[in-house]
Amino acid sequence: MAISITIRSGDAPADLNQFAEEKCARLEKFLRDPPRVEFVLKKDHTKWSGEATLHGSRHHERLVAHDAHADAHGCVELLVEKLERQLEKSKQKRKDHRGPSFADAPKPSRKDPAAGDAEPTYEEIVRRARDGGK
Repeated sequence: MAISITIRSGDAPADLNQFAEEKCARLEKFLRDPPRVEFVLKKDHTKWSGEATLHGSRHHERLVAHDAHADAHGCVELLVEKLERQLEKSKQKRKDHRGPSFADAPKPSRKDPAAGDAEPTYEEIVRRARDGGK
């Protein structure tokens, strides 16, 4: 897993890199390869604002998330949650792109031969033909 954290202004907490790695581990279930995530955080007077970019999730696409929080750890957690939702939505689109599967289709029911609108069986057709169409 490749994670890079850039702080534009302010000082980053000491364990922020390890925290980001733990949170980004949740993204691995959506991807074939380990994720490559870039975080860019900026400290304002009262809050941390940030941007997270996930590279190469599928066919060289990039997923980007923006968010803000009072704490740097909270900001990273919110960004990872947004990326996770985007990946889940992307995976759902890929999964359903062909429509419903045959397993979800209703099974054809056999009609009751006692009912008047039922189709005759093969044996009934042969018996009628042998009896002269009666």
